[in-house]
Amino acid sequence: KRAAEITDLRKQNQDKFQAKENFYKQKWESIRAAQAQNAQARDKARALRDQTRQGLMEQKNRGARNTKDQSREFLYAKKEREAQERQTNQERSQYLKARREDAKRRAEEERLAQLDKFREDYEARTAQEELLRARTDALVAKMEKEEMELIQRLQNTQTVQRSAYEQLEAALGQTSQQMPPAAQRG
Repeated sequence: KRAAEITDLRKQNQDKFQAKENFYKQKWESIRAAQAQNAQARDKARALRDQTRQGLMEQKNRGARNTKDQSREFLYAKKEREAQERQTNQERSQYLKARREDAKRRAEEERLAQLDKFREDYEARTAQEELLRARTDALVAKMEKEEMELIQRLQNTQTVQRSAYEQLEAALGQTSQQMPPAAQRG
């Protein structure tokens, strides 16, 4: 029984080895076939490129001749267009210059008018400030006069009070001299 198992295992291993061998052989053949096919495709592609290159060269030569002819026509049309554009630009430049000068003139007129307005406003403000200053000076003078009068009245009042105080003191001094000593202790 053990020998049969070993034989079966050996056969299975050989089958696996044979399967791997077949697999790698097929893979190798497939790679070789692909390489051969790729080489054939490269040759076809090279032939097609050569043919295309030849066709392109002929087409390029024809195109160069056509381009040369078109280039002459374009150059003539370009010169015509440039002459027309120069004329248009010159006219537009003159128009814009006239507009700029007109705008400059209007701006200068507006600036002068603004300066006149500022001057008038300044003169009016100056006159108003002068009037206000004159009124303020008059009010200050009036207040100074009232202050002097009040100071004079205060001084007069102080003089009257001092005089009354002195009289009172003198009167009190005479009274105390006339009173007997017991009443003074009082």
